[in-house]
Amino acid sequence: MKRLLVALVTMVTTLTLLSVVVALVRPGPPALWASVDVLAPYNLPTWFAATVLLATTLAGLANALVAAARGRWGTRCWLAAAGASAVASLCVATGLHTRLDGLARQVVGTNALTSDWLLPAAVAGLLLATPYALLARRLRDGRRLVGALVTFGVGALGGELVARALGDAGRVLAAAAEGLQGLGAAGLLVVVVTALHATRRDTEVRLTSDLPTTAPRDLPAVPRRRRTWVLLVVVTLGLAGLSLLLTLAVPTPGPQLAPWVGYLDVDREGNVPTWWSVGLLVSAAAGHLVAGLVGRAAGARGAAGWLVTAAILAGMSLDDMTSIHERVGDLVRPEGAAAGDPGGSFSFYWVVPGAAVALLVAVAVGLLALRLRGRPRRLLVTGLGVLFLFALGLEGVQGVVLAQGTGGRVAEVLAYHLEELGENLGALLLLGAATSALALRRRGVDGDLDVRYAGAGEDGDALFAAEQDAARLAASPTEAIPVATTSRS
Repeated sequence: MKRLLVALVTMVTTLTLLSVVVALVRPGPPALWASVDVLAPYNLPTWFAATVLLATTLAGLANALVAAARGRWGTRCWLAAAGASAVASLCVATGLHTRLDGLARQVVGTNALTSDWLLPAAVAGLLLATPYALLARRLRDGRRLVGALVTFGVGALGGELVARALGDAGRVLAAAAEGLQGLGAAGLLVVVVTALHATRRDTEVRLTSDLPTTAPRDLPAVPRRRRTWVLLVVVTLGLAGLSLLLTLAVPTPGPQLAPWVGYLDVDREGNVPTWWSVGLLVSAAAGHLVAGLVGRAAGARGAAGWLVTAAILAGMSLDDMTSIHERVGDLVRPEGAAAGDPGGSFSFYWVVPGAAVALLVAVAVGLLALRLRGRPRRLLVTGLGVLFLFALGLEGVQGVVLAQGTGGRVAEVLAYHLEELGENLGALLLLGAATSALALRRRGVDGDLDVRYAGAGEDGDALFAAEQDAARLAASPTEAIPVATTSRS
């Protein structure tokens, strides 16, 4: 965990220093340096903070799974904490908290609480911190957890207060405050991950919860995954459908609806669908990371390939939030050619260098696929194919159509919604590749979770069941001896 903490602190410090330098020097070109300016929209430091909070969400869900057999209290607290981290990530990535006052004014009118978003956002922040405060009383690193929460809150609140008090003259202090917020998020992630104690046992990894047993529960040995997948697919389809419906039904929203229609439109920046797409890619990256670590612990050949694909997926999530590919497209666009200019020869020039990057990614994924068998291989190859088909193929076609000025608005709206939906489905398939390479089973009265690598095509659950049968027979060898009975006439 010390390595994780050092890595996170180093990353936050580096990004903060870069942001401070940009705030002091204001180098050009602005569009290029804006990617590391924490005070500019959709930048790398913001992505890092939002991603760390998403990783904290995933770690909280893992804690809830491992602690489930120890009592409902711990499970509910971890689930609430995971939800709080997800909301905090949404606020950091999209500025949801800055919209609270406008929404409240539309619902209850103007009053002391709705005249400014800062007060209701502070109240909401305290509510979100409640499940972590409850967990801090039971965890060994409870004090560090409280310290991380305070650091995060001081950074978030301090940055806004400095910006309001000093304006443009306070850019350096505001950037430093945002860095403090990032340090708080990093500390929170380390504490949540540390609450899961991992020990290597032969070819598997055993996870133990840091929470004490309060009311033991009898749960299935194999955790159910179907509900999680149903939820992910439903939310993915629901966000795409809601965005499509609003975009077509309200083409010119009024001043009250415009901010919220844009907030749900997949074609806008800083919106909920984009945050969800980033979350799917981060989840897939985390899944590949865990598969690689468990595979290496089991001595599986080629398990390091999962670590490479994890880094690739993390890079994709960065691009999804910061639109680096569009900045690259601006650099390679021929002089005199405007982006998305009807009548031009092409609109999305980033597709050209993007194809070269896609080739490198395909090689890395192909090398991993050669080491896999069965469902993990099928999902990995299919997921990459679907992702590239929609990210490069469909967007390339869309660029040609826009440049020629054909298709109409409805076709354009349908095209970019289909593109985003396809990319999300590809991310889900890639996540499924990692989860199908991991077999889970609860052990003992405390419900400790054993994780085994199953990337070679074997059925991990069947292996666990066979081991349990062998252990039972070893404990009672007479069970394996058939007894013949004879009857006397």
